[in-house]
Formats: sequence, C-alpha cells, structure tokens
Amino acid sequence: MIVWRKLASAKWEDAWIERLAVVDASRMAIFSLPGGKAIRIEVYACSKKEAAGLVKQFGGQVRTLKDRVFTHQETVRKPIRIREKLLVVASEKQRIAALQKYPSRKILLVPAAMAFGTGEHATTAACLRFLADLHDDHGADVWDMLDLGTGSGILALAAKMLGARKVSAFDFDPHAVRVAKENAAVNKIAGVVFKKADVTKWTPATKWDVVAANLFSEVLILSASRIARATKSGGWLIFSGVMRHQEKECVAALTAQGFRVKKTIRKGKWVTTLARKA
Repeated sequence: MIVWRKLASAKWEDAWIERLAVVDASRMAIFSLPGGKAIRIEVYACSKKEAAGLVKQFGGQVRTLKDRVFTHQETVRKPIRIREKLLVVASEKQRIAALQKYPSRKILLVPAAMAFGTGEHATTAACLRFLADLHDDHGADVWDMLDLGTGSGILALAAKMLGARKVSAFDFDPHAVRVAKENAAVNKIAGVVFKKADVTKWTPATKWDVVAANLFSEVLILSASRIARATKSGGWLIFSGVMRHQEKECVAALTAQGFRVKKTIRKGKWVTTLARKA
C-alpha cells in the first residue's frame, strides 16, 4: 500500500483538511506530534499517480507499506446552504436534485479538488454568507467584485451568480487557477477572469465595489495597503483565513488603511470579518 505523508504546523490543521478535500476522509489521518506544535498528515491507499500528484502539489514523502489490507467507504459532501439564495453542491447528481427541490435558488457545483474553497471550511462558508448579505445591500445596482486568493473560485463564481457585473480573481497557485477555470466551465459561468498573481507583489490597476480576501493572516497584513488601494471609497471588504489569536493584528493593519469593521463571524479557530472602507 502506498502512503503519502507530510509534516505541518498544527495551527493549519483545518486548512490542510480543506486542501485535501479531494481525498476520501476515510483515507486520511492527522496525528498530533509531541509538543503540540506540529502534525503529521497521512493519506493511505494512494495510486502511484495520486501520490506523485500530492508530492508535486504539497511536498512530503511517499512510503510503501507491505502486507496491509485497507478498505474505505466513499464519502460525499452534503449540499451547503447559503442563506435562502445559494446552494453549493459537490456532484452533478446533487445539482439535479437541488434544481428540482429549490427551483428559486442559485445552484453552484464545486467538485472536491486540490484547492481551497469547497464551501465546507468555516472561512469559506462565512465569506459566502457575507457575500449573500451584501447582494441585498447592492440590490439592483451595478457592482463589481475582486477575489484575492480565489482557490477553487467559489467566491468569484458565487458573486457572478448573485448578480455581480464584472468579477476578477487570482491566486498564487497555478493549480488553483486551473481548478477555478474548470469550475467556471462546469457551471457555464462566463465573465469571470481568473489569473495567476501574487497579492504581496501585485499593483491594483482599478478599484472595486467588493473585495474578498480569504488569505493567511500574514499575507493579509503584508498586503493591507494594496487591498485598500483596490477598494472603492465606501466599498466592502470580506476578509478571512484569520485565526482568533491573529484577529487583533489583522484588524489593526486594515483599520490603519481606512477600513471599519461592521460584522465578524467567529467559528471554531477561525474569524471572518466584513469591513467597509471609510
């Protein structure tokens, strides 16, 4: 049996669970190491191609275990309800069922993939709820949206479905950009521009009504001035990827750039905030 394994910081355990959403949960195990600061992530019963793909994408090591029997049961993500407006599903079968049961809702299909943003993680779900709430605030007005660290493209695609006129999104990871484009094609959504870029080196060329930034806290702080330059006066910022002990530092960095916190969702270790540029 082929096993992929990797050491990582314990504080990013939830993030790694989402990164590896493509793997059946029954084939993955996470072990806490002595001292509590590190974890070991293992994925069992890999094919050679899958193991090579995990190493290429995330690093780590591959081992072959002999004389082991391993069985697993496939798990399917349940549909994720976002207010009464949007339903995120994981398969074509779920989409067909959702269209029949909820004819008035927007249905977004996001298959499990090796990129952030399947909708299950607390940060992604909270960002989607804020985005749905902002749709009410904008009403029939024209609004554009920028998605920083797009991952699977879920926020950018949801914004388009909720009525955004123009949506632009980028990610540092070329694999994430590829997956986001595939998800746009699966949902037959046009008008969303996905590209590879580094938010810490990017220079905003225009200003947006809504900016979503589901990024690690260190990246948020480092990019605060760029995010501010990309947000219109009176515009909205949805930011997440922040753990509770990092909240004050992130809020301080963005407040210094003219943002004012309007609402915060805290779920488990994670914090998601809606702010407005003064």
